[in-house]
Amino acid sequence: MAEEYKNPNKRVPNPLKNKSFARYLGISLVAIFVILIFLFFIWAAGARQRGIPDEIDFIQLKTPEDSAPVAVFETSAGTIKAVLFPEETPEYYAYFKNLVESGYYDGTYVCAAVDGAYALGGTKNPNPDEAQTEDSDMTQIKAEISDNLWPLKGALCSFIGSKFGKNYAGSSIIFINDVTVVNAAYMDESALKRAYGDQLGGAFSEYGGIPTFSNEYTIFAQVYDGWDAFEAILGAEVLESGQPAEDIVFERVYLSTYGEQKPE
Repeated sequence: MAEEYKNPNKRVPNPLKNKSFARYLGISLVAIFVILIFLFFIWAAGARQRGIPDEIDFIQLKTPEDSAPVAVFETSAGTIKAVLFPEETPEYYAYFKNLVESGYYDGTYVCAAVDGAYALGGTKNPNPDEAQTEDSDMTQIKAEISDNLWPLKGALCSFIGSKFGKNYAGSSIIFINDVTVVNAAYMDESALKRAYGDQLGGAFSEYGGIPTFSNEYTIFAQVYDGWDAFEAILGAEVLESGQPAEDIVFERVYLSTYGEQKPE
C-alpha cells in the first residue's frame, strides 16, 4: 500500500535541511512583518487578489456529517481533533490515510512554531535545523487547491517543498493559527475585504488565519475540538530556531468519524 504513494512527482530538495523553518516554509518573519505595509497598499489601491471566488462554500465552518472522517492527534500537549475533506483533496487524503494507518505519525514531533502564527508537526526529527531521519517520508504531492477550503484559524495544511513556483504536500503538517498574534493591524477587516472579497475577507476578520497562505497549500483538515491543546502548541516557548524548548510529541494519531468524536 505504501509504495502506491511513493514519489508520485519528481523529488524536490528536502526543505527540512534549511537553517530556518520560516525559510523553507516560504514565508519569513520579515515577510510576516511587511504584511501591514502590503495591506496598506491594498487599502490605498483597492487591489483584489487573484483566484478568490465571489461565492465560497465554507465547508470547514459547517458541522460535519456523522460519517465524516476525522483525524485524532493525541499529543503531549493534549488531544486535537480535525475533520478531513477527502472529496476536496482526494490524492492527499489517500496518502495521509495510508501514513496514519501505518503508524507513521506515532512518536513524531512538532519541530517548529513561528511567532505563534503557525506550527509544523509530523516530523521524525524535533530539530528544524537538522535533516530528517532515514525513515522520514519525503513524498511530494502537487498541492490540491480547493475553492471551499481556506487558511482560517485551525486549518491543517501540508507543505514539503516547492519547485518552479509550485508547492508540494507531504508528511509534514502545518497548524494554522492567526497572524493577529503578531499584530492585530494585519487583520484589518476593511483591508482584508478589499484584498480577498467580502466573503473571504470577512471570514479572515471573524475567525482569524493567515490570508497570504490562500491558494498556496493543500488544506486537508479543520480543527473543531481540542483548542486548549492547539493553543498550547502554538503558544509554546521556542528556541532561536523555532523548535519548541520542550519536545511536543504526537504520541498517537488515528482516524475515526465525527459521529464517534463529537465535542463533549
